[in-house]
Amino acid sequence: MEKLRKSGQKQFCNRLLKIAVILFLFSQSAFAITSQDIRKIVIKPEEDVFFTNQEVKFILEIPEVEPADVQTQLQTMKEGVTFISSRRLEYFADDETTGTRIEFWFTFKDPGVAEILPLITKVKGYNYYLPFQKVQVYENPKTIAPRIIVEINNRETFYSTNENSKQTKYSITSEVTKPIEINLYIQYAVQIKQFGYELPKDSLFQEIERFEMVKGKNRLPDFSHEKIPLINFKWTPLKEGKFSLPNIRLLATAYSGRNVELGLPDCVVSITKAKASEEKPADENSTLFAYALSNPTDSFFETNEIKATQKDFEKIAELRSKEKHSLYNLLNYRKERIKLEQSIGIAASRSEKSVLLWTLFFGFFILSAAVSVFLILCKRKASALIVFCFAFIFALISLVLGLMVSEKHGVVTGGTISPVPEDSALSSTAVTAGTCVKIKEQTDKWFFIEYNENAGWIKKENLILVE
Repeated sequence: MEKLRKSGQKQFCNRLLKIAVILFLFSQSAFAITSQDIRKIVIKPEEDVFFTNQEVKFILEIPEVEPADVQTQLQTMKEGVTFISSRRLEYFADDETTGTRIEFWFTFKDPGVAEILPLITKVKGYNYYLPFQKVQVYENPKTIAPRIIVEINNRETFYSTNENSKQTKYSITSEVTKPIEINLYIQYAVQIKQFGYELPKDSLFQEIERFEMVKGKNRLPDFSHEKIPLINFKWTPLKEGKFSLPNIRLLATAYSGRNVELGLPDCVVSITKAKASEEKPADENSTLFAYALSNPTDSFFETNEIKATQKDFEKIAELRSKEKHSLYNLLNYRKERIKLEQSIGIAASRSEKSVLLWTLFFGFFILSAAVSVFLILCKRKASALIVFCFAFIFALISLVLGLMVSEKHGVVTGGTISPVPEDSALSSTAVTAGTCVKIKEQTDKWFFIEYNENAGWIKKENLILVE
């Protein structure tokens, strides 16, 4: 009886042991990674943005597999892709599961979509081809230079050139008096430090909108491939011929911290005669330019009402002339001129540079240069070097002053400036009487002047030269 009882207990224990073994094996198979799960694994990069010639790390994680059970082999690299190194380690997940983690480092030579051939992976004796995720590689911001993007009439797109790109010439064709819409953007820049443009002659120029980048607002230092808007404007040529795009220059800060001066790309703008269907009939007193300006744009500048006579303007021009050719009484003439301008409501403007002061510095340069040569002939090299340094300084000062005094200026007595030298052209900008302006060109009846940030033609009868 005792033997039967012990035999029954033994059989019961064996059954429990078998059940425990079965449950253990079932639990292992239930939580173990399957072949289908492994085939779904994609080797992903650690970062989101990638640059040329910069190391990129990819990560392969296989859960619930010991590192000793995983072997890998890279296939031949595609052109422009370089394998740097790799390492294998065991990792622990948050849910307390373990696995194998393999890290790979690569570099990419060229920008664009980069692709690495699948990784040959052996897991517990079975082979798998695990794909690498494709990545978009950008030019390294440490080497890339900012560039301007120009959109013409929302159709053509042009790019400025830099040291990393080939010189490209563009061309567009338009018609007389037909506005050309130009939108400017910039890429690969952190900040715009300087921005300016020269208004083209024989045309209308209307600024539509400036954006934050041009107003001096910094961009975030993080790299971006997006184009950033700068300014929109309309440019209306008023005569036939070949032109260049308006002269717009800016100083941009690259991601490397380097300041780069940029301009618009080289583009030949061919302006042809307007089509007959778009032309308006003209009478004997009208011209093409009058038609083009029949609906002038708003004036860029407001003018102040000046209560002064022709004699006042002649006196201002006379005082400026004396100020220009005087040295000892320069300050007195300047004070008298400013007092007269203020009495008739004219805002303070540029002061005249003294011709005699330029002559004095030029004389110092000639004298010191002659003394330097004399000392060299006397073999007094040390003294000659000192005098030569003074001669160099005098030369620079006289050069700068010479450029200033050589500029032509005049005092405006009233009137307006026009984009073309035509009597019938309607002007877009009025000029404040009494203002001293710079003269750049002249014809028989017209002066081409700079007024504030604008420029245009004014009749000679409305300007008194500062001799």
